[in-house]
Amino acid sequence: MFAIFPIVSLILLVLIGSKLFQHKREALLGALMAWAVIVTVLTEGLSLIRGFNPVLLTLTWFLITAGLGVFLWQAYGPRLIKAAPGYWLNPAPFINLPVTLKLSTVGMTIALLAIGVTAVMAAPNHSDSMEYHLSRIMHWIQNGTVAHYPSHNIFQLYQNPWSEFAIAHLQILSNGDYLSNSVQWVSMIGSMFGISLIAKELGAGRNGQILAAIFAGTMPMAVLQGSSTNNDHVVTLWMVCFVYFALVTMGQGLNPIRLVCLGTSLGLAILTKGTAYIYAFPFCIWLLIWGIRRLKWRMVKPMVGILAIAIVINAGHYFRNYALFGTPLGSPGDETGTAVGLTYLMSNVVRNLALHADIVRNLHLDGLMTPTTGLTEKAITIFHNIIGVDVSDPAITSAKESRFYVPSISFNEDKAGNPLHLAIILISSGLLLINSRLQQRRRLFIYWLTTTATFLLFCQLLTWSSSRCRLHLPIFVLFAALVGTVIGHSLNRRVVNILTIFLVLLSLQWVFNNDIRPLTGENNIFASPRSREYFNTQPALEGIYTNAASEINNQSCTNIGMVFENISFEYPQWLLLNAPRRGFQIQHVNLDNESEPLSSQPRYSRFEPCLIMKTASRDVDAPLEAELQVDGKRYREIWQQTEEARNSQKSVQLFATN
Repeated sequence: MFAIFPIVSLILLVLIGSKLFQHKREALLGALMAWAVIVTVLTEGLSLIRGFNPVLLTLTWFLITAGLGVFLWQAYGPRLIKAAPGYWLNPAPFINLPVTLKLSTVGMTIALLAIGVTAVMAAPNHSDSMEYHLSRIMHWIQNGTVAHYPSHNIFQLYQNPWSEFAIAHLQILSNGDYLSNSVQWVSMIGSMFGISLIAKELGAGRNGQILAAIFAGTMPMAVLQGSSTNNDHVVTLWMVCFVYFALVTMGQGLNPIRLVCLGTSLGLAILTKGTAYIYAFPFCIWLLIWGIRRLKWRMVKPMVGILAIAIVINAGHYFRNYALFGTPLGSPGDETGTAVGLTYLMSNVVRNLALHADIVRNLHLDGLMTPTTGLTEKAITIFHNIIGVDVSDPAITSAKESRFYVPSISFNEDKAGNPLHLAIILISSGLLLINSRLQQRRRLFIYWLTTTATFLLFCQLLTWSSSRCRLHLPIFVLFAALVGTVIGHSLNRRVVNILTIFLVLLSLQWVFNNDIRPLTGENNIFASPRSREYFNTQPALEGIYTNAASEINNQSCTNIGMVFENISFEYPQWLLLNAPRRGFQIQHVNLDNESEPLSSQPRYSRFEPCLIMKTASRDVDAPLEAELQVDGKRYREIWQQTEEARNSQKSVQLFATN
């Protein structure tokens, strides 16, 4: 399995980083960033020559691995390699921990291993991944490039792609998607180590650093996303790197390595997810103010350097978006709020916090007291009547939501709130304000102010929806450093240690009972066929997709045109056809969006489908057409199957030329 090359390369980068950075955890963060840059450079470079394929990717990763090994040997000699196991696996820090922290550390390790098992053994099946995260990867592999292509789902084109870059490398080199979820899992672990470093930089002791890491790793949303192919843990990792190196810079001054780390982490965060602009902006302002106060005009050069590195990392994606959409950011989408003002901000703050309101069920107290979600919803409605804002105002509410409501605790990664963790953040904020004996209290207060500003900016710019709690993950993780530092200094050490155990134990319910990737229960990932797991979010599609693939395999046709109507659940279709490995050429046709002009480019205009597969989601009684016209050719229906699900009709039709 050639995926061993990038894995070994990461290990070698960690060893090299141990000579460049002061701390092991810094070396890990530095190695992850260096590895991510290599992934980006290889992806963009090979795409320029349409060489993003197994042969060239395997060769380049082999050369990189060999080169890093030779460099490590020549630069530091065999002593570093021989000493590495003792340096990295030294048990002394663990042995010296109190019993309670040993228990929580072991428990957290077991939880992470269980999440890792889920990541490897479970099929990737988050709905967004089926629609665009993994679907775009299949087009890239087929096309040999990450250049934009004709697509019914433009999310596949303009959405920031770094997480998919990494997944694509692992899929190509391993000849499958067993390692696809591991990108989020590794990012989760990296974020935990990084947030403990931020806590250390803020003045936390050993107990506080461990609390910060465990706090970050035990949130329901963090646990559920740790085994998925989403990208919220990935952007969290790069934001943690950026914030950490910003704090170190403001504490110790700027040097070339920190400048590179700042630019790289900022660039990678932006290349991973568009919300990184929101997460990073307040911390950039803090860093800028520090630079003006400390360096005055001398800060211009390093700040330009940081921005230049970030822009270079994103240059390929910016160029592709600009060429197609006329802007580096791509399609604006419809998730930004159109109403600005203090009352609207207050509304979104309250409603976003309400996504984490079901603390009664979170703590399993519903047997003793009535859950308060209904009462909370009533209180928020009354609050909105007082400030004169409709609680479901379309100007600040996503079009995906018909009305505002307070969700209950969830085991789905789209809607899993973090009620207990929010309560602890609020308690920590209160302790910060009243505890005048805190070490580095001024710096802690500025950190709290900046992280809070990030949340406020998020609420101001984005509409509310019940799935916004997924986008809260980076903000909650950044608050983890404040929690570890403030509570570590404010409460009795034994209380802090017991809190870590409690957090770990409470998190296990999400570790084992993931809605779509359960480790236990009747439909656990070991008992359920992998082919079925892809459809856990859309079970009605399994039968018709499977039958459609069988019908296509019975036809003597390898050029398949795809049409999607009100649905874009695409990735399983590629898997069922085993394309492109079996020689199938798949392309979206009959487009009516910004990517339609790409169909006239030579590489796509030469495509002549002999079969058209149309997938649609319509009203139950809506008729299906008997013919399609594509590029002037008429195709007649030769096969169809429908399935009713959630008051809609899911259908797949096959059309062939007359």
